[in-house]
Amino acid sequence: MMVQGKYILVGKVLDSNATYHGKVEIADNKGKLVVVREINGRCTKGIAAIESALNGDAKVLRIRFKESEINFEQTCMVGSDLDNYARISCYLYQPKIRTMQPGLEVLFYDHTAK
Repeated sequence: MMVQGKYILVGKVLDSNATYHGKVEIADNKGKLVVVREINGRCTKGIAAIESALNGDAKVLRIRFKESEINFEQTCMVGSDLDNYARISCYLYQPKIRTMQPGLEVLFYDHTAK
């Protein structure tokens, strides 16, 4: 899958203008995508999958994780950068809770990761 890899994360907090940065790894584990997020020294694990959106008219990367006992979900568009690595841009939100200011995250392939 094109989305597997190590990424640099730049984000905006849900319902806030505060920003943050960190690292994300998306890896295959027995046919399922596992996501490990590291922000401010804190590690969070989640799952991801390619899912249908817009009544099946589009495919998105959906990431789900729990942080401080709060469920979060991301709906992400996957594109490619000039080196043909994935560039992932996401809306961050809490499932089934409306907000006028979703969080935002963009993941850039980390060329320095080992």
